Amino acid sequence: IKWLEGYLKNYPKAVVIVSHDRMFLDKIVNKVYEIEYATLTKYVGNYTDFERLKKANYEKQLKDYEYQQAEIKRLKQIADKFRYKPTKAKMAMSKLKQIEHMVMVKEPSKYDLTSFKTNFTIEKESGNDVLNVKDLEIGYEGKVLQKLSFSLYKGQKLGIIGENGIGKSTLLKTLSGKIEKISGKYEFGYNVTIGYFDQQMALLDSNKTVIDDFYAEFPDLIQTEIRNSLASFMFYGEDVFKEIRMLSGGEKVRLQLCKILKKGPNLLILDEPTNHMDIIGKESLENLLQNYDGTVIFVSHDRFFVNKISDCLLIFEKNKVTYYNGKYEEYEANKKDEEQDVIIEKKKDKAINNTYLMQKEKNKMLTKVKKLERDIESDEKQIDTLNEKLSKEEIYTNYEKVQEIQNEINVLNENIKNNMELWESLQEKLEE
Repeated sequence: IKWLEGYLKNYPKAVVIVSHDRMFLDKIVNKVYEIEYATLTKYVGNYTDFERLKKANYEKQLKDYEYQQAEIKRLKQIADKFRYKPTKAKMAMSKLKQIEHMVMVKEPSKYDLTSFKTNFTIEKESGNDVLNVKDLEIGYEGKVLQKLSFSLYKGQKLGIIGENGIGKSTLLKTLSGKIEKISGKYEFGYNVTIGYFDQQMALLDSNKTVIDDFYAEFPDLIQTEIRNSLASFMFYGEDVFKEIRMLSGGEKVRLQLCKILKKGPNLLILDEPTNHMDIIGKESLENLLQNYDGTVIFVSHDRFFVNKISDCLLIFEKNKVTYYNGKYEEYEANKKDEEQDVIIEKKKDKAINNTYLMQKEKNKMLTKVKKLERDIESDEKQIDTLNEKLSKEEIYTNYEKVQEIQNEINVLNENIKNNMELWESLQEKLEE
């Protein structure tokens, strides 16, 4: 994705993109067309601009609509009040004509925020120490993919990022007990209960209906409870009688999440839960996870989602896993700085770097020169202030005060002299 961003940024021709990757859109596009309620609307800017403008446009149109409706109501009341009075019938008619000549403002359509939500609660609280991983080697058939150590505490939301095929999903399967560890250890804390979302399992086909599949997992629930649970994940009315094989990828993901959360776990382990979701689905899941009181471990390639949900990261690279305590945007900024430092270090070995170093030194000297000039100016102002004091009768008639002020002036003059010498020296070097 990053490579493609770099390529498209420098691509000289037009590009049309359909994407649910909000960070990708933020970095690439300068115009957004949104399809909502069978209408295409144009916004200028990237995805963040689109969100801001859409909200502003909606609020303005709603305000204009409400103002116009209030005005129409007022004019109609006047017309109704006076239309049958001969002396005021003309005025009443003019009010009705005012309404006829208005350019009507449409009531804005509400945001298409059809989303799933959860009223599910955590069955029992975990202890503060949720997971401790020490020298854990993960992989398949004795082949070690990664070795890692980290600790996770109650309420933390750990995002796992990195290339495909280097152990991210393998870690989640290991922690969930789906596959055996190779060596090392991992321990869950007191009262930890796990809800595991497997993207592959979520997409399996079945001839069962949605409601039958849910009932098979929760046979003690009455139909009303089942329908309410499914409705909170957007399975309304006849939707519950759809066969699972007929559901879209996003619908299958919602069904799986619904079943997981109904069990009330205090630790969610999610393997790429946003893969088959549109933007509204992703935003719904973000809101759900932000309001979730438990602990979360998740794998995702959606950087916008990772940045919004995680407060710490596991970064998977080939033969290396790094724990980072912070948001994704902070990690990216630090990584960029580190990469920049590496580039600068490499340039030190090249002749071109001499120019860079000279410019850097020059900038330092210019900074010093400006500071010296400020210091000199400040000392001169203090001398002027002190000389004004010396001209006052209550001062120049007092020998001790005169001597004290004169000493201060002498010190300031000495500072000015030293700073001037240093300033001249730096100016000569700058000219060289």
